[in-house]
Amino acid sequence: MNELQRQAYLSALGIESYMPRWHLPCAPESVACLLPVIEIDSSVVSTQSPLIDSIISPLIVNEPAKLDSSTAIDMLGSLDVRQKPVAPINAASILQQFEETKAPVVAPFSLSLWRPLSGFLIIDSRNSAAALPTELLLSNLLHVVFGTTKPDLKEEVLRWPMIENRFVSRTIFDACNELQTWLAVENELRPINRLWLLGENAAQYFVNEDVSVVGSRWQSVAVAGLSGQSSMTALLLPSLSELLQKPIDKALLWAALD
Repeated sequence: MNELQRQAYLSALGIESYMPRWHLPCAPESVACLLPVIEIDSSVVSTQSPLIDSIISPLIVNEPAKLDSSTAIDMLGSLDVRQKPVAPINAASILQQFEETKAPVVAPFSLSLWRPLSGFLIIDSRNSAAALPTELLLSNLLHVVFGTTKPDLKEEVLRWPMIENRFVSRTIFDACNELQTWLAVENELRPINRLWLLGENAAQYFVNEDVSVVGSRWQSVAVAGLSGQSSMTALLLPSLSELLQKPIDKALLWAALD
């Protein structure tokens, strides 16, 4: 190949320097590429600047330099390129690396909502498989807290993800972002002045990530995603199912509600 054309190909590929590492079987012997001989009119060159003369002069080649193949072979032989074998790169390995870097997926879940009074919202970790009388327990709790007031215990079910789309990511960040946005809209439509978050599943998506849901139980913590006049706090409590399975916690519950 013409040397100028070879350099143009290498430059287009972004390769600054190229030297073959081995000789392919049945391939012709490599020979030095011949640069084209350019006849330069001395009268024209003399009128040009020394800079142009320094650029053109290397292109005038009378005899190509002979390539010492033994020197190149010795130099390549000293480089053991097999010491660090490179793992083959294919589509499967790239997809595997991509899967390993992805955040863990959160399994779909549902929450129970109650609005016993105006401005009062209760969010409980739903566990329908346990088949426990959770609504009766909540009715008794609210009767003790509010006295003779009869609360409205019409249960609502909030399922996450809210939109079934298998192409949408379902990480904990997505769950927090979606549920906190929902709560902010709820607060705008029906202002909330009291919020109970019952159970770990109901609390971890509505509080800041640096808050320990279990360590902050029985306490009021700030709700994430709200600021300014819309900011609010929530009381973290065990889920109704946990209270039924562990009645001893009711003593701590009365102390937190007192």
